[in-house]
Order: sequence, then C-alpha cells, then structure tokens
Amino acid sequence: MKAEMINPFITATLNVLSTMANVEARKGEIYIKQDDKMAYDISGVIGIAGKMSGFVVVSFPESLALKIVSGFLGEDKTEMSKDVVDAVGEFVNMIAGGSKRVFAEQGYKYNIGIPNVITGKNHTINRPSNIMCVGVKFYVGDECFAIEVALKPREDND
Repeated sequence: MKAEMINPFITATLNVLSTMANVEARKGEIYIKQDDKMAYDISGVIGIAGKMSGFVVVSFPESLALKIVSGFLGEDKTEMSKDVVDAVGEFVNMIAGGSKRVFAEQGYKYNIGIPNVITGKNHTINRPSNIMCVGVKFYVGDECFAIEVALKPREDND
C-alpha cells in the first residue's frame, strides 16, 4: 500500500465527523500496523473489493464513541447500545464512501461491503499478511481514536 493512499481516508474521516457529528478532530501520527490487536473498545470494519481490495477500520474508545454518536444522533448516549453500534458502522461506511470518489477519479473503482462492528476490550481484526496496514490517530480533545486502512491495488487490467 502506498502511503499517499491513506490521504482520502484522512480527509473523509475529518469531513464525516465535522459534518455528521459536529465534532472537530485533528489528525495525529501515521503508523504502520504490526499486529491484529485493536487499541480501542469498539471498531467498525468494512471490506473493499474491485480495482483495490482490503478493508478500512475506525476504532474508538467507548467514551469517545459515546460522545461522537451523541453528536451524530442529537441525543445523549451514556452507555453502549444498539444505536451506538449501528452509528459506528455508519461512520466507517461514510468514511469508505467518501474516499471511494477520490479513488474512482484515479481509476481505482471499488465496491464497499456491509459494515461490521466489533466491541470489547482487546478485540482483534485479522488482516491478510500480504497487505500492509497503515493507521492514523485522530484527536478529539484529549481523547484519541484511529482509522486503519489495508489496501492492495489489483495487478490486472480488468
């Protein structure tokens, strides 16, 4: 995965949080993911298939997920619920969809799958070992969340 392939996901993440949840986030450090363990409590993951294949994950600590989802839904969320889980799935869907337009302009058309959400401390999301995963930390106040992207362009010309 080329490092610049993360940029559309950074832009989409900042845009989704700002416009849909009225939350201002700032981009933090970029890192190469070395393992399958997620650092946070709730993760939305969505698969990508087409001219590129792989997945995108957005992962939040529970407290930040509740804050962001409260802004998104316009009602105070104080504990994990189906609404919170569904909203995290919708966030990853909107982030993948937002980046899809940029990649289509570059000739990388792809489809996105149905989001899945995994909850619980120390959960893992397995990724293919042949696809590099790049992560980006984002800060909202003094809390942090991350997106992780593992993409591989197809080699053929189909």
